[in-house]
Amino acid sequence: MKFTKLFWFDLRRGFFQRPQWFLIPVIVALTSCLTLSAGAAGLDDMETFQVTASPGFWDYIMYLYGGMDRFIPAPGNLFTFPVRWMMVFLPAAFLTLQYPFSDLQGLGQQILIRTKGRMAWWLSKCGWNLCSILVYHGLMFLTAALFCAATQADFSDGFHKELLYVVFQVREVGQTAADTVWQCSMVLLPVLVSLSLSLLQMSLALVLKPVFSFFAVASVMISSAYCTSPWLIGNYGMTIRYDTVITDGVSIKSGVICCVAALLAAVFAGCAGFLRYDILNRD
Repeated sequence: MKFTKLFWFDLRRGFFQRPQWFLIPVIVALTSCLTLSAGAAGLDDMETFQVTASPGFWDYIMYLYGGMDRFIPAPGNLFTFPVRWMMVFLPAAFLTLQYPFSDLQGLGQQILIRTKGRMAWWLSKCGWNLCSILVYHGLMFLTAALFCAATQADFSDGFHKELLYVVFQVREVGQTAADTVWQCSMVLLPVLVSLSLSLLQMSLALVLKPVFSFFAVASVMISSAYCTSPWLIGNYGMTIRYDTVITDGVSIKSGVICCVAALLAAVFAGCAGFLRYDILNRD
């Protein structure tokens, strides 16, 4: 079987195996947009914050992927958990968890024999994985765009720093200079983080059971929430953590390099591991 036919087979079978999972990004994005819209409306009535800007498309995306400000353990600091941010990334990882290995327990074994090579099978699954994550996040962008169209929000005005600093409760000492430019391209880095984590999870599942590889990814994301470190890839998935947004934040350039390196390492390491993978004696 040619690689193109194998890849097309994986796209059709993988996407339609659990189509209901693709409702999750729509629900998460819509809930996030409604929360920010209601919060911004409440700020308009509070003279303390002096926030006059109405949220636009990029504000909704920034809020969706924002995460939370750096966690500093100190007396009086309330423990917070970034529920919205975790609901963006963990379902995406779970969505790509089972198909590659459940496929090996049925028709996938026959397909693997017909391909006459494990590399093509693995690369096809990697391609399906990447496409699934792109569709997942694309649905979030589309939901935010439709919400803005329905509420007549602005699409072209960029970010409103004063609004986002307030809703994320960024301390004034941690805010960047007023003339620091926030580029719209920065919101694409969280998608790249999700792509690399999903492939790393699939590669880890060759050694661990898929559910344990998912827990490993979840542990990395939770650790990233409470430790601002360039070595924890989850920090690059939080737009409020970038050095253009807060002082001493993580570098966007470093994030791109780290994610691309992790993505390529996952593909090649997984390919090497699958060449020695025992498909007959695995649960």
